[in-house]
This record gives sequence, structure tokens and C-alpha cells, in this order.
Amino acid sequence: MERKIMNDLKKWKMDIYKKPLLLNGISGCGKTHTVLEFGKSEYKNLVYFDCQDNLELSYVIEKNTTPDKLIRGLSAISLETIMKEDTLIIFDNVTEKIITAVKKQFASNEYHIVMITSNNKLVKKHKAEGVSYKKMDLVSFPEYLKYVGKEQMIDFIIDSFKSNKPMAFHSLAMELYNDFVLTGGYPGAIVNYKEYEDHNILSNVHDKNIKLMKYKLIGLDNLIDIKRGQEVYDNISIQLLKDNKKFQYGSIKAGGRSKEYEKSIEFMEENSLIIKSTRVTELTVPLSKSKDEESFKLYYNDSGVLFKKLNISSNRLVTNEKLLELLYENNIVSTLTSNGFNIYHYHSGGKAFIDLVIQTRTGKITPIEIMHGEDNTKSKSLTLSMKKYNLNLGVRFTSGDFKMKNNIKYIPYYAAFCIVESL
Repeated sequence: MERKIMNDLKKWKMDIYKKPLLLNGISGCGKTHTVLEFGKSEYKNLVYFDCQDNLELSYVIEKNTTPDKLIRGLSAISLETIMKEDTLIIFDNVTEKIITAVKKQFASNEYHIVMITSNNKLVKKHKAEGVSYKKMDLVSFPEYLKYVGKEQMIDFIIDSFKSNKPMAFHSLAMELYNDFVLTGGYPGAIVNYKEYEDHNILSNVHDKNIKLMKYKLIGLDNLIDIKRGQEVYDNISIQLLKDNKKFQYGSIKAGGRSKEYEKSIEFMEENSLIIKSTRVTELTVPLSKSKDEESFKLYYNDSGVLFKKLNISSNRLVTNEKLLELLYENNIVSTLTSNGFNIYHYHSGGKAFIDLVIQTRTGKITPIEIMHGEDNTKSKSLTLSMKKYNLNLGVRFTSGDFKMKNNIKYIPYYAAFCIVESL
């Protein structure tokens, strides 16, 4: 599967001022596989070290305090000759000790080193100090289209997005997108489904991904918070099914309170297991200034996970539009998050409600409505809110084709990836 980040890795290799690269991404997104493919295609050889519980590697790092000695030690335990600029050195599941040693001993660009982690705490500490940094996301819809042999459709979608004119292959794009929201963005789910086209196998892969994400909760300090995190995670799908998606602690257990669960929710959000959409009461810059921290919605990081948690068959989706549109909504949220946006929603306190609101780094606010069924086509919240706050562009996601009407950009669900900073 060709991943977008491969181009970033190639650019990093050619950078004459390069630093060791720290690659971050949630477990299961394909970091290790992609870096290994990069090493095989771009270097004469590679050396790979899994740093997790690797006592031999820890000993070599600790005892060899100069670059030349450390390279000899790494060559010895890998049984590979490490050559300047011709060997890619990979440290997977990298530790604090190894990041510190690499930064100290390999500040120059003579040796090409990639460090891989899903530990956001390590990233926060080190990404601005002596390393290059890249983040790898789950598979995007364009990456999915390339994998299933429909790469040419990407340009058609982008052209229609820019021109606001109908896309010639709209029906086919919707069919492909429907498959994509069921598999979600985890590479293992996509590859297995393409090979077997079996929803039972897909369900099993989703189940493994969910267990892997829950395993990440051991990063919390105590068993109580781990248990509470699992309770929140399992409850998200139940709350998303409600018309009022505001997260309610009482839905987890009678008398549930924020102080019991806020630590677990914060941990899951920081580690990209879930996505939080916080309510704003004003559509003014900056959005963060009008946040209502007590009112928020939670989504999974992946629509495939939601599909599994809903515990429904693909046949039932065909006859239940609401469930399918819920998967669309989760996928749109995860796509916008991958594109670098913080997610908000607007509720005036009265009847006005807007599903999503984003803000660019330059301060441009875009309200977004996700149309659910025919009733929402008559929604006035978007139009009235744009007028009230003098916003010159709104977005409506729909199952229909591209068009522009009254400063509202109508976009098919599958084109969420087109919404970037330059919108």
C-alpha cells in the first residue's frame, strides 16, 4: 500500500541538513511497514532494532559513548555493516534512553536514522530538540483509492471540489467510500477486506485493533483510571446513536461525574484513541476563547472501529440510512483531524446548532453541517449563523454531488480530505 508519508521520507533523505527523524503515529497505522519499505527501496541495506525490552541494545547504547564506537556496537548486534548515507538505521518502539543517545551522538547527517514511536509523551518532550519530526496518520481515502486501483478518481474529486461542479464518477465514488468507512483507515483491515471480501474476517481485524487501542490505556497511572477509560471507550458508540450526542457521564453509570472520567478521556484524546469535539458558544476568533469545556462530543479515531462497536451487519446498513450517515460523520471528523484541524461544534443555547466548526491557523472560521436525511436540507442554522457572524463560506456534507449555492459549498461525504488550510 502506497502511503503519502513515503514522499516525506524521501525528502528527508535528500535534506543536506537532516537530523535523525522521529516518526510518530498510533499503533497499527503502518509506521514500521512503511519505514522498512522505504529502507529497502532507498538504501543499500538497513538495520532494524526493536527497542522494547531489548537488553542487548540497551547495553550497547549505554556502554558506547562516541558515534564510532556506537556504530561498531550496533553493527555487531545486527550482523550488518553500517555505512554512512547508505544504511538506514531504524529504532522501533524507541525509548527515552535511545532518543537521548541518538540526539547526542548523531547530530550530523552522516548516518541516516529513523526512530519510530506511538508514545505521545516522548514526542512532546523531544520533537523540538535535535530531531526532525513527522506524524503518520491512518489510511486516507486517497490512499485507499490508490490501493484499490482507482487513483485517477482522486484528481476528478479535487477538480470538482475546486470548481464546485458535478463529478462524473460520483456514484462510483460513493460506493467506494461506503466500503472505506466500513474498513476504516487501519491498513490491516483494508488489506484483509480487499483480499477476502469477508465481513467476518473484517470484524475480527477490527476487534484486534480495538484490543490494541485498549491496551494503550495501561499508560494511565492506576487500574481505576484504566477501567474508567475502557468504560468511556465502549460507551462512545452508544452515545453517538443518540440525537443529542453531548457526552453524558450518567450514560456510563448512574451518578457518573466528570471528575471520575476526565483523566481517562484526556489521556485517550492525547494519544489519538478518540477525538473530542468541544462546544463553542460564539463563531468568533479564536474559537478556543468561547469553548464550553463541560459540553463535548466524543468520536472514535476511525470509522471502522465505530462500525465494529455498533455491532451491525453490512446488510443492515443498506436499509438503515441513519447508521451509515453516523459512520460518515465519524469518518469526516477523523479526516479533518488528520488534516490538522481542532474540532468544535456550535450551539447558541437556543435552537441554532452546527455539527462541526473548524478554524485555520490564519483565523478563518468555517461552519460545517452534515446533512442527515431529507429534513436537514431545510436547516436554517448554517445560513443564519453565517449571517450573524459575517462568515463568507459554509460547508454542507451530503450524499449529493458538488455545487455552490448562497455561499454554501455542497460537498459529497467522500471529499472531506479536500478540506485543508487553504479552503
